[in-house]
Amino acid sequence: MRPFLVSVTAALALATTLSLYRVFRGPTVFDRLTGLGLLGTKTIVLLLLMGALTRRLDAFVDIALSYGLISFLGSLALAKYFDTTEAERR
Repeated sequence: MRPFLVSVTAALALATTLSLYRVFRGPTVFDRLTGLGLLGTKTIVLLLLMGALTRRLDAFVDIALSYGLISFLGSLALAKYFDTTEAERR
């Protein structure tokens, strides 16, 4: 089971770096926000996989929940910011 978890963790880390491309080079603001949400979700799953690998899942679940809440609030704040700057341009 351990080699499977290591390979899944490595593949997810690679997919996370590919999501960074969408965040930095997205043609629109909505693409960047979608990439940011995708990045947060993959990071949460990556944290849980790391917890399973180190056999300390209880600690990593707390970290993943905290990160999920911060990521969600950050996405909402950015969406509100982009909404207000879009309204000012009109």
